[in-house]
Amino acid sequence: MGLAERLRRLFAPSEVSAGRSQGDDGPVVDGIKAAEEQGDEDAAYERAVLAFMRTQELEERRATQVIGFESGPVALAFLGDQHLGDAGTDVEWCMKDAQLVRDTPGMWAAILGDTVNNFVWPSLLPVRLIAEAPIPDEWALARRFLRVLGPKLVLSVGGNHEGWTKRLAGIDYWREVVASVRPECIYDADDARLDVRVGSRSWRMRVRHKWRGSSIYNPSHGIERAFKWDQDFEIGVGGHTHASGVVRSFNAAGSTGWAAMVGSYKRVDEFARRGGFAKANGSAAVALLFDEVSGRAVGFDDLGLCARVLTAMRSEEG
Repeated sequence: MGLAERLRRLFAPSEVSAGRSQGDDGPVVDGIKAAEEQGDEDAAYERAVLAFMRTQELEERRATQVIGFESGPVALAFLGDQHLGDAGTDVEWCMKDAQLVRDTPGMWAAILGDTVNNFVWPSLLPVRLIAEAPIPDEWALARRFLRVLGPKLVLSVGGNHEGWTKRLAGIDYWREVVASVRPECIYDADDARLDVRVGSRSWRMRVRHKWRGSSIYNPSHGIERAFKWDQDFEIGVGGHTHASGVVRSFNAAGSTGWAAMVGSYKRVDEFARRGGFAKANGSAAVALLFDEVSGRAVGFDDLGLCARVLTAMRSEEG
């Protein structure tokens, strides 16, 4: 091959880009070219429509969730902020409350989140390094707690501590743990809205770990503030603050509403001491008793007292 022919071939349009062989002077290229369209608009549109339909279906089901009982009285106990694995958590107290709920006829349970410390978020590495319990121990304690409470568990929402795993790995591990013990309980990673029905009476309830809005004078201000704007629930329940187990009634547009905040089982709290938080009261779990005869709900910041009242009422009616 002469020099002129070689130069002509060198500067001529390449046949390789068309997927044709150049013989001994170049490779055969057969595949997806750089200039080809990578995205299929029709397929992407169909996937987006199906994704929205599925999301909308779940949202509609969230709006019609129900925990129903044929007759009362019954009680819902709310337990949260256990922070299992923390050296300052009273594990025995936590388990005793779970046993009390399990053993009290007519009392059922809802978990409010932050069951474990789960310090996996990167910025929390210094805290993780000085933690006494390894993460597998935290989840082992959580499973033990759920096995005790499991037969009575009807509702669970996630907290910010469980949420760190989902944010890092895209997996809601707390959902998996709950499903392994009590697959039929209502679950929401953030915000559960449902009706509690006892006989012919119904109460609209909203349960989440953390509510927006706070007040140094009113620990349940976030719940009452949310009712002021949304007015789509009679009973709001939350946690997160570690301040106090408290149940307060409030004027819900002419009806009696209830705002309940769980306290924490983390009774020695270095973070709270370092931040100068207010001293917590002696209550962790709180409860609401639902009576179909009077058509009213009554709140308790003492789980044991609620169990005694419920037992006495059921014995008397029985």
